[in-house]
Amino acid sequence: MSHRARLLVALVSTGLIGYVAVGSLLGRVLGDTSYGQLAIFNEVVRLVLDAYVEPVNVDRALAGARLGMADALDGDSAYLDAEEFRLYQAPAREAEAEVGLVLTRRFAFVMVVAARPGSPADKAGLRPGDLVKSIDERHTRPMAAVVAERLLRGAPGSSVKLGILRAGADPFEVTVVRERVLPSSPQGRMLAGDVGYVKVTDFTPATSDEVRTQVDALKRGGAARLVLDLRDAAWGEPADGAKVAELFLAGGPVAKIVGRRAEEKLLQADAAKTAWGGPLAVLVDNGTAGPAEVVAGALLDAGRAKLVGERTFGRAGVSRPVPLPEGGLVLTVAKFMSPKGASIHGEGLQPTVAVERERERDEEDRPEGAEAPDRILEKALEVVREDAKEKAAA
Repeated sequence: MSHRARLLVALVSTGLIGYVAVGSLLGRVLGDTSYGQLAIFNEVVRLVLDAYVEPVNVDRALAGARLGMADALDGDSAYLDAEEFRLYQAPAREAEAEVGLVLTRRFAFVMVVAARPGSPADKAGLRPGDLVKSIDERHTRPMAAVVAERLLRGAPGSSVKLGILRAGADPFEVTVVRERVLPSSPQGRMLAGDVGYVKVTDFTPATSDEVRTQVDALKRGGAARLVLDLRDAAWGEPADGAKVAELFLAGGPVAKIVGRRAEEKLLQADAAKTAWGGPLAVLVDNGTAGPAEVVAGALLDAGRAKLVGERTFGRAGVSRPVPLPEGGLVLTVAKFMSPKGASIHGEGLQPTVAVERERERDEEDRPEGAEAPDRILEKALEVVREDAKEKAAA
């Protein structure tokens, strides 16, 4: 054993390494001074350094411990080395392009949260739940989601090769060409009869006003019922989702923000900002995440709408970067919950009316060139019409 390793063993035996490497970090970030569980960690480090069959690279072993601790929290928390933290904090270049994916970590891999509709990733067939095994031959098992997202950006027209694992399918690779992908504005149109339809993919500070504009236009066009499509909507801040939810509520709570080091905050809707009070159905799927889940949770808890489709992804946390001497930590410090206290982050929302996309079977059964039926939308139309009949009869 090297002199340095012997010194570390001595430190571990006294409990100091646990305090220095982990305890002081937690104390500074979370204000927590209880480190009783670190005794086991101390003993593990001592045994590894003293008894492992081969000499241990101390720096690599302790870096692995830091990575493992952050990875055990949630898919958005991560320990980054100095170079990764620099990339994470670097602002996106104006000329950079991307592939249109939101990523997190689950099952020890980088996972697709959603593929932006019409983006290169969407055109390549990537979907929520896909595991990204590699990015240009670089394995993602030890990779933070924020690092993976950074690697997917690059010059317009350049390509990136992704290794994909998908449930029920053999592993495959796909090459995606990067493009400039800009946030999309909400789109509205009239469906059959008097049903209006609004599709929202991106949430920005302006989205609330843009949705109001679409809803007002649909009302002028004769809409008496409304379908709000939040499928594959995972872009933006949860707080911007709360502003959109406000448009469909007659006041009352919208969401809770909870965290260990901050007082619980309850977001309230302003009844004066209501844009739609009629029958409403909300479309959700596995790619519904973040701000869209805040909208869905608020409308569900208020009894304003039924959720039609698939369980949502479950990603509504608030992350903060914490610089460290040799890198940094990206840590989830708060999370959004539904007004009644349903935990969205890590759980997702269960639809009121479950309708699953059977993508593979659809592709095999339908005639060449024919579009796949939109079963979720079809069911939502039934739901919103039935709700309207029930309200009319009440």
